[in-house]
Amino acid sequence: MAKSDVANSRSIDWMSNSLVKGLVALVAGGGSGIGEATSKVLAANGASVVVADRRKEPAERVASEIVRDGGAAIAVTMDVSAQNDIDSAIAETIATYGKLDILINSAGVIFPASLEDCSLDDWRTSFLVNVDAALILGRSCLPHLRKSNAAAIVNIASLAGGRGYPNGGAYGPSKAALISLTRQMALEWAKDGVRVNVVSPGTIDTPLTRSNMTPAVMADREAKIPLGRLGVAGELADTVVFLASPAASFITAQEVNCDGGLSQALMVQKFYANK
Repeated sequence: MAKSDVANSRSIDWMSNSLVKGLVALVAGGGSGIGEATSKVLAANGASVVVADRRKEPAERVASEIVRDGGAAIAVTMDVSAQNDIDSAIAETIATYGKLDILINSAGVIFPASLEDCSLDDWRTSFLVNVDAALILGRSCLPHLRKSNAAAIVNIASLAGGRGYPNGGAYGPSKAALISLTRQMALEWAKDGVRVNVVSPGTIDTPLTRSNMTPAVMADREAKIPLGRLGVAGELADTVVFLASPAASFITAQEVNCDGGLSQALMVQKFYANK
């Protein structure tokens, strides 16, 4: 069995006596990639899920697949940079399920470019979607999260938020800001019982990754990962759901790398080179 097959073969409903059962989660960017996988893992483990995406069709597809498999989900159309959309999505969440316990912010954009060539419009859009939207979402959900006994927010950043890379443009700087924002949220909202953490993926095989990396670049990246393969969206989802669940009740203000060891790859390669 290939290494990637092992990762994909795990049961999706991995939480025995699930602690997310009965909780309500709003997943921004839930129509594809990490957001889709997270929506499905949450639902498989007993949460009711609001699949929010700026594209109507993917959100409806994910929600219908969850319902088909016995879970509870609705789809909402939501642009994370539009306050009116956010307000409508939250209102529909409360109207349908009566509460909100978990916010997952997995929406994001990438505009590959050097800093010299990156347009200011792309720079500003990167910060609008990757940073401003997380603040808008968090503040908008906060009144409802305060009422929960299991309130949690998980943001999705990137290893790029801690290091530069060729043609990274605005992506790394915006994700670095998201990591810092997560810590600020966590410290300010701890008094309200709201935990806030951030997951930084390495290279995960998602549609967004494939649209921004050639097969050759993906193969080169895979060769640098100590575990010897790209990650799959379900592995990110498992990490996110753990942090969002009461199983992580004493974890807040933390960045968790889910990267197969990629963040340590340079050190590993240098170490092996000395043999």
